[in-house]
Amino acid sequence: MHLSARLSEQRAVTAFVAARIVYAVNWLNIGAIFYLMSADLNSGVSGLGTLTSSFYLGVGIMQVPGGILAAKWGPKRTVSLGIFVSSLAVLGTSVSSAIFLVAILRFIVGAGMALVFAPSVVLVTRLLGGKSGTSVGLINSAFDIGGIFGLFGWILLASITGWRSTLVLSGGLGLLTGLLVVALVPKDGENVQFRFSTSKLRRILSDRNLIILGLGSLGSNLGSVLISSFMAYYLQASLGETAAIAGIVAAMIVVLPIYTSLWGGRLYDRTRKPRRLLILSGLGMTTGLLVAAAPTLSAAATGAVLGGIAVGPASTINFAAAKDLSRVDKEYEGLTIGWVNSISLTGSFWPPLIFSYFARSFNYSAAWVAGAAMCFLLLVPLFFLREDPSKFARVN
Repeated sequence: MHLSARLSEQRAVTAFVAARIVYAVNWLNIGAIFYLMSADLNSGVSGLGTLTSSFYLGVGIMQVPGGILAAKWGPKRTVSLGIFVSSLAVLGTSVSSAIFLVAILRFIVGAGMALVFAPSVVLVTRLLGGKSGTSVGLINSAFDIGGIFGLFGWILLASITGWRSTLVLSGGLGLLTGLLVVALVPKDGENVQFRFSTSKLRRILSDRNLIILGLGSLGSNLGSVLISSFMAYYLQASLGETAAIAGIVAAMIVVLPIYTSLWGGRLYDRTRKPRRLLILSGLGMTTGLLVAAAPTLSAAATGAVLGGIAVGPASTINFAAAKDLSRVDKEYEGLTIGWVNSISLTGSFWPPLIFSYFARSFNYSAAWVAGAAMCFLLLVPLFFLREDPSKFARVN
């Protein structure tokens, strides 16, 4: 490969990493700063549950339409559109004062972000020579780095400057990274022979393995959702901890996957055996949520650490396996990842509502136990995952 071409690819991957970092900030910072937002929005834990649920509903239901758009319109164009839509909605949130309006804007943020992830995985995999596990691991590790800023950095920044200014900053950075993607990522290749097929869409949506991977991903993901969305607020509102301590503990759910996501991706690339690793990750997340149920700072911190260790491999292996086991034409690769993500993220809209109900009606210990029970039950489908891609016909 010529040096200029290699540099061009490196710049494109760097643009995706930068965009993914800011994407993570805008994904996670509401959970970190909601303790400060709650007074202006006149809402408590139930309001945080509503905002979290609204976001995951938007990011979930738009995954498949995003995959279709990427197949028909091109992955680069789709990623760019998603970044701009979500960033503008974040800027809108910064000037809102009603919980209902913020919930609508969080839905739009989620819908925009739904257009970004799967096409990004497809493009980065191509830029890195087809290493799907490593590519997903890189994308997820970039998300986790952004999560550190979103969960820890933003709570400190909001304590000093106010929550509204932090959303202006993160929304503006989102627009900037969108421009980087437009400028540095190669144009979408035109395939004049490609025609989108509804029959192939139906076969992808009915693929048993993809549905199982989506449900398995939901099991680990809901634990990450609960820790990243509620831990900082719980520590401040219930245990009386400072913003700094709350941010550090909540950030463990994204700090540790910086390593474990890449480790899980490399392990998957070597073995191509996702079932056992996904089940172990799910059990680790269940244990973390159970530990967090003890109403002490040390228990909360230990639960967040266990969750962070567990979620990294799961989030990487689920999507790498979705791409590999489905064995579709390259135009449909984003759609297969989007379908798995859709099941996981759309399913994530109801755990925050259940968690906030238990926290409001009983206590936070009951809420964490309820989360662990949901996570454990969703491991069952993984026992039926077929790992040999040769058993599945290629979608032609």
